[in-house]
Order: sequence, then C-alpha cells, then structure tokens
Amino acid sequence: MAPRVQLEKAAWRWVESVKPEEIKQEHIELAYRINLPACKRGACRRNCRGNPNCLVGIGEQAWLGEIDENVFHNIDDPNSERRDKNTFVGLTNLGATCYVNTFLQVWFHNLELRRSLYQFHNSRAEEHNIQSDYEPQSICEHLQYLFALLQNSNRKYIDPSGLVKALGLDTGQQQDAQEFSKLFLSLLEDTLSKQKNPSLQNVIQQQFCGQSYLKSPFYKTPHAGKSA
Repeated sequence: MAPRVQLEKAAWRWVESVKPEEIKQEHIELAYRINLPACKRGACRRNCRGNPNCLVGIGEQAWLGEIDENVFHNIDDPNSERRDKNTFVGLTNLGATCYVNTFLQVWFHNLELRRSLYQFHNSRAEEHNIQSDYEPQSICEHLQYLFALLQNSNRKYIDPSGLVKALGLDTGQQQDAQEFSKLFLSLLEDTLSKQKNPSLQNVIQQQFCGQSYLKSPFYKTPHAGKSA
C-alpha cells in the first residue's frame, strides 16, 4: 500500500468506532492533521503530503537563505570535479531551466548543427584581447562557447548561466519548453541567415524543418483498389 494511502487511513481510522454524535475536536484535528508539529529543516527530502506544516520543498530557500553549493561538492579534491574518460559533460541545473539543459544537450548531439555553430563568425571577435577572459556577447556566441565546453571540457559539468541570462530566462519562473524551442530556433535561423557562409544560412531549415507529403513533388496519390 502506498505511504500516502496509509496516512489517509490512519488519520480517519477513528470513524470505524466513533459514532457521528460522538465526534469531538480531537477527531477533526486528527483527520485534517491540524496542530501537527512542523518538520525540522533537513529531516525531509521533499514536502510531506501528510503534514500541512511541512515547509520543505515549497520555496523555503526564500527565508532559509541561499544554499551553499560547496556543501554538495568535495572542493578539497579537484579530481572529484573531473569527468571520467569517454563520458559526457553535464550542465548545471539552475532551478527552473531544466528544459533549457535538455534542448542544449539534444542540439549539441546534432553534429551538423554543432559544426555550423563552430563556423559562426562575429566581426567583433577580431577586437577580442586573447590575454583576457573570453566573454560571449551574442546568443550564437554563447551557444558556440557552450558547445565547445561540452565537447572539450575536463569537468563533469559546466554552468550555462551565461546563455540563460542572455536569453532573459534567469527569473526563476518555469517557461513553456515547446515555445522556448520554437523561439530559440527562430532566433538562430535569423542570425545564421545573415552569415556570408552559404552553408550556415539554411542549416536550421535543413535540420529542423519538415515537408508536407501533399506539397512534395515525390508524393503520389495512391490508386484506389479495384472493387470485387
């Protein structure tokens, strides 16, 4: 029996022996879990459905303060951050941007798209001082930089916050994944179409746009079968 069902049965078990006219305040408090003590911080992995006074997993970081990520990583051993050979590089989950990470990994494994992004050229790149840290400016540069790190970094994971901030998605609010994909690819298509390299201008259409069978010159209306 599921834990939630067990909690429900335990809270209402008194109805089997208590008559309606005998119901007291204590029965109501037991049934609706009133006056239960609040769960202690760190005692629950997620919000307890059986305790309305459990504040875990409902935005408690707003009043508990920022979580120290160093607690979750062994910073004394740099090798603990190093990825194993022949394994992929991950992306840090920034909270409400897991859908962005998913699309980034999918697009990264599209080899033709990755090659095209590497060929993207920004005229301002020539002004960059190679002795200073590189800071991407455009969306394409951010994606280009992320793809390079996903391919060549020795770390287990990298931080995509630069791209997320450039896209204005760092508000902590969940966005529609399908809408994000459509708008992001439209942005890439518009940017790459302005490149001088012809192979970059139509890469988004070639990789992500389909074709209706009804409009395709290769589509033929099937012949109707002969009646018996």
